[in-house]
Amino acid sequence: MKFGNLLKKELRELITKQAIISMVFTMLLLIVMGQIMGGAMEEGLNTSTITLCNQDDSPFTADVLKKIEASQTTEINYVTFESDDYAAELERLDIKNAVIIPQGYGESIVDKKEPALIKFVSKMQSGGITSSISNISGSEVIKTIQSVCTDEILLESYGLSDEDVELVRYPLTTVEYTVNNGRTAEVSASALGSITMMQSMIAPFAIFFLLLMASQMIMTAISTEKIDKTLETLLSAPVSRMTVLSAKMVAAVISALLNALFMIVGFIGYTNSMMSGTAGDIADAANGMTAPQINMSEVTEGISNIGQAMSELGLAITPLSYVLFAVQLFFTVAIGLSISLILGAMATDVKSVQTLVMPIMITVMIPFFITMFMDVNSMSAIFKFAVYAIPFTHTYMALSNLMNGNMLIFWAGLIYQIIFFAVCMFLAVRMFTTDKLFTMSFSADAASKKRGKKALPNEQ
Repeated sequence: MKFGNLLKKELRELITKQAIISMVFTMLLLIVMGQIMGGAMEEGLNTSTITLCNQDDSPFTADVLKKIEASQTTEINYVTFESDDYAAELERLDIKNAVIIPQGYGESIVDKKEPALIKFVSKMQSGGITSSISNISGSEVIKTIQSVCTDEILLESYGLSDEDVELVRYPLTTVEYTVNNGRTAEVSASALGSITMMQSMIAPFAIFFLLLMASQMIMTAISTEKIDKTLETLLSAPVSRMTVLSAKMVAAVISALLNALFMIVGFIGYTNSMMSGTAGDIADAANGMTAPQINMSEVTEGISNIGQAMSELGLAITPLSYVLFAVQLFFTVAIGLSISLILGAMATDVKSVQTLVMPIMITVMIPFFITMFMDVNSMSAIFKFAVYAIPFTHTYMALSNLMNGNMLIFWAGLIYQIIFFAVCMFLAVRMFTTDKLFTMSFSADAASKKRGKKALPNEQ
């Protein structure tokens, strides 16, 4: 029995029709969920149309509304409220919210020189996030009206020209510079940070799913063969045990890569559908950024795009960086698989497989969440050592280290992973080439009974 035949056998057991259907379903589910949530968020953040009830007949208010309409960025949907029962009026007009300009709005500003009252009525449809977003959108509509009112006051009351009004409202033009690794580029650090964050977040998600799926699959395969007594028959065939071990590991890697591919495609589709076109609106609304954006293209002629700025700062990922990342990813998966081989051989039933997979899940999840929300290098020496001792941490940080030129940390992590993998593979091969493979065991029921017996004297 050759390696190819063994590999085909393992792949047939791991990649079944049911498994493929599950992968496709998960991917489509994530994409559909992203589209549903993205559509709801986009609708909630939409400020291109204002539902407005104008109860003021002053020339000032009329001029303000004409200027909003003339901007061609906002369409006003005029409605008429017949009473102050706002709940009944929203129901009668079949609208979700409305801005009300009450009588005396223009008089308060022009004649009395005091702030005027404006109302915003909104129907709370649910306790979900889209309801809160809709309220943010309403606040932005009011700020748009306030912005135009400010221009009108400056033009009429103080006799300023359009150029003077623009200067009063926007007296500053900001040029941002970002410094990295001794290099300087004319680019916004926040915009650059958003791009690098998105690049460095996708890889950890892929690694996370890849490790969990690869470990689960190979552990289940080994334990099932051991429980069904088919492993003894396979190892007694005229083929080396190392060949059997290699076939199982390669099949698990291929199956895990396929699972991870579907999962990541679905996750990317989910995030893109949900956040596309709305992330900037959410950030602007949260920060109160209602002023029109200044065109900085003339100011930043030296930088044509963020990609060029990343290249100037040494943050661009080169083909060599991808190769190095792939090498480290290989050793990461190999470590997970070698540990799974050892743990899977200890299983004696289905419950024990679920119990034995927990150590791998914990060691994969801890660095995943830590590297996502914290800077490991800023932690205390003890915690930093503990996190770096987990071999999976170095792969989560690989792209960030390669982008920022932290090559010493990268190479130290890679060497540590190679040593860790060598030790794990030595133990796995040692186990597969001896009879310990059949004598090692861990039963969840037996462990539970043992704990129960220990607790019995205390109960008495």
